[in-house]
Parts: sequence; structure tokens; C-alpha cells
Amino acid sequence: MSGVPIIILKEGTEEVREKEARKQNISAMVAIAESVRSTLGPKGMSKMLVDSMGDVTITNDGAEILKNLDIENIAANMMVNVAKSIDDDIGDGTTSAVIFSAALLDNALDLIEQDIHPKPITHGYKLAADKSLEIIKEIAETISKDNDEVFLNVAKTAMNAKDISPLKEFFAELALKAVKQIADDKGNTFSKVADVKIVKAPGKSLKDSELINGVYIQKEKVNAMMPHVINEAKIAVVRKKLDVKKTEFDAQVRISSPAEIQGFLNQEDKILQDYLKIFKDLGVNMIVNSSDISDKFGAYLAKEGIAAIKNVGESDYKSILKAVDAKLVDDLTSLSDEDLGFAEKILFEKLGDDEYTLITGCKNPKSVSILLKGGLDKILSTAEVSLHDVLCVISKVMDGKIIVAGGGAIYMELAKRIRAYANEIGGKEQLAVNAFALALEEIPRTLIKNAGLEEIEKITELRAAHKTDADKWIGIDTITNTIGDNFKKGIIEPAELINHIIKSGSELANLILRIDRIISAKGSKTEGL
Repeated sequence: MSGVPIIILKEGTEEVREKEARKQNISAMVAIAESVRSTLGPKGMSKMLVDSMGDVTITNDGAEILKNLDIENIAANMMVNVAKSIDDDIGDGTTSAVIFSAALLDNALDLIEQDIHPKPITHGYKLAADKSLEIIKEIAETISKDNDEVFLNVAKTAMNAKDISPLKEFFAELALKAVKQIADDKGNTFSKVADVKIVKAPGKSLKDSELINGVYIQKEKVNAMMPHVINEAKIAVVRKKLDVKKTEFDAQVRISSPAEIQGFLNQEDKILQDYLKIFKDLGVNMIVNSSDISDKFGAYLAKEGIAAIKNVGESDYKSILKAVDAKLVDDLTSLSDEDLGFAEKILFEKLGDDEYTLITGCKNPKSVSILLKGGLDKILSTAEVSLHDVLCVISKVMDGKIIVAGGGAIYMELAKRIRAYANEIGGKEQLAVNAFALALEEIPRTLIKNAGLEEIEKITELRAAHKTDADKWIGIDTITNTIGDNFKKGIIEPAELINHIIKSGSELANLILRIDRIISAKGSKTEGL
């Protein structure tokens, strides 16, 4: 029996083991990193993405690129998911996370090819990641929530690599005003970024964009005869079909005389008049309804000088509730003055081919809108993604209040200190910790390469510049192609972003390195992109 092979897998199943399995996974993940590497930094390049329908997207946003890649390799998909989690949790830094993860894996592969077992490598990476987080906590700068200059610098740093960077001063101020309006003193501002609605509308240029202390939505009024402008608006936000309710089952109404016909119509009319009376008695002059409004009732409202919009989507009516400080009402009979919202002005206007409703002049809106204008749809779409990232970064700093210098400064300082830490560790783990330090330098190295500068020369210069703890914020400014104190230059990033990149990157690398076998069912595809 000992000489008889035991078959436990179905015919056609493929199996890849040990070094070859790791090499396949790591090669796929390095390929993903290469697809976005050239987009990093102020002088990064853009990608043209063409989908199966022929639609073209031009962007240098790492998250946007990864989202549109059609990837088959399972390991590569895991890297994309890490990038998405950073985009969800921070709003920026996806490209850096992917580059760092790939560098960790590539460096680990070099060690594996030297016959070093993955176990000490993963242990060394864990030690280095934990030490890095300790160092960041130690050296990060704490700021005041009232330090607008820092918040503006954070916003401008986030925009340096975006297509809207020529207008970074303008959009930084716009984004900061928006975030301060929805800010939460309890440290939950980031979770409320959705309360800043970005509305794209045709205009001359992006410089025509504006912040609205209220809500701007793509909705037209129910009836053309309704007022075009409403001043001192009392707003009812309801979720009820304003029409004569139809029965949910078949019914017959027997009418034997003309008088009964008129009585039936009068009864229907009375229902609508009762609705109308509720709004009139409360002085309501604007209705926002998430449900339908019949044409007949719309005409009644127009006759009384009351405006209305209908079938308002959930995100839009929630924004309106927060902006005008109203309460959503399902039962009109319970509608009271306390449920109503208020705005100084409501304007219905047409931009291009679309109708919009502007609700502005709200007293203390917890939902605001940025009206993003531009000549081309593709420019508007790119600007929308970039502006959302900037709002997220400002919010993250406003919540955490800790920052570090950008331009690769934090990574070079971490690399220096992690190398020193490696000398305290013996065995093969020391090699892994040094490999971790080398991976940290991959981000400033990429910034230098994308700026068209000499990699070896500038990296050597950066290493030499980090002599003492006082030199911790020295990095590369690829706009001026100079090396200096990036903190003083206002090149600043959220410390939480660096924490997330290091944690997620090291965890992903360790997960992949622990895989020693790929078992593929017949017909499955696990290799390549």
C-alpha cells in the first residue's frame, strides 16, 4: 500500500507549491504596483482607461485606476482591496499603499531566494511595522483645530498630485470652509464628509465653482406656475404620496346619477384640499417630497404660491434635512411648526439642459454643497474625485489633529530609525527589518523618479540629510526639485494616513508570504492580470 499514490483532488486540479506559489502571487502584486507607480507625486503621469463600452477615463488617481482594472489574479485583487480600504478610511494615499506593499513583497522574495524561510521574514516585518507606528506616534506634530494655515497646507499637499493642482489655493479654501461647516467636535468629522454634496454643473471654468451654505440638487419644480424664487422659505420635508390614494384591490363604484359622479369627484377633491389646508395653516411655502405629487395637487400648490419638488432621492432629502434643520414627516396630520425647516432663499434655475433647485441662506447648515463648474464633463468628473479626496484628508486631520511632513520625509526618517532598530535584533529577523526599511524608501524613490531626477543621487542626499532628530522633516520637494524641511514648506500629510499605509501594507505582505500552495480547481484562473 505504501507505494500506491493516494489521489484526493479532482482530475484537472492544478497545484503550485512553495517558492513558485509565492513568486506567482508576488509577481502579480508587483505588476499592479507598476500600473499606478508613475502617477505618484506632483509630477506623476495620468492613465487613459478605456472600458468595454469604449468610454474613456483619464485620471492620475490611484483609487480610480485600480477600481477600473479588470483583474483575475486573486492575490492582486487582495492588493486592490487594501487600496480601496485606505481610500474608504482616509480618502487618499492608495498609490503609496500599493507601492509600499509591493516593495515589501519584492524585498521578501529576494530573501526567500537566499533560502530564508518566510517565518522569520513575517516576524521581522511585524516587529518593524510595530516599531514604525511607535516612531510616528513619537515624532508626529500635534496641531490646534483653529490652525487654518495647517489645514490649508494639508489640502494643498493632497492636491499637488491632482489635476486640479493649478487651482489648489482656490479649492483648498473652498474645501476647508465646507469641512468647518460640517465639523464635529467629537472627532467624527470624517464620517460626515458625505454631508458636503459635490454638484457638477456646466460653467465657464473650475474657477467659477462656489460653496453654497445649503443644498443644490438637480430637481425641477412640480408645476411651471410655481414661484421661481422663494424668500424666507418655510420648508416641509415629507415622505407621503400627495395624491388621492388608490385601493390595493379591485373595486367597483356604482354610480346611478350625475349628482353621484359630482359627489365622487368632490370627495377626491376634498382629500387634496385637506392636504393643502395643512400646509397653508402652517405657512409652508416650499415642499420637499421623497414620494410623488400629482399634477392636480401641483396645480393647487402653484395657485397658492407654494413651490414643491418630488421624488427626491434619499441622499438628497437627508442633505436637505441637515441643511434647513427640518424633520422628515410621514403623517401630514402630525406636521407641526417644529418640523419645518427654514432658508433665506430658494431658487429654481436652469443650467445647460438641466433644472436645479438651490436652497441657500440656511442659519447653521450641517449639510452644504460645492457647486463644481467646468466646460467639459471629463474635467468635472476628475475634479470631483480630487475634491472628495481633499475633503477627506482635511476631515481626517481635523479629527486626529496629528500631522507629519510629506514629500517622502516621514518615510526617510522611519527608514533611518528602523535600520538603527535592526541592529538591536539578532538572527534572520534582522534581515527582514532592514528589508522593511528599504521598502519605506520606495515611496520617496518613486517621487524622485517621477520628477525626472536622478534616483541614486537624491536618495543618497536624503539619507545624508537625516543626521539628527532635528532633521526628521527633510524631504524632496518635486515641484521645485529641492531637498529641505518640508514641514516649514507646508508639505504636510495626516499621520493617520502613514499609520494606515504601514499597517495594511505589512499585514498584506505577511498574509501573502504565509501562502505556500495554490490549489486551482479545473477551469479557474489564478495567474496573471
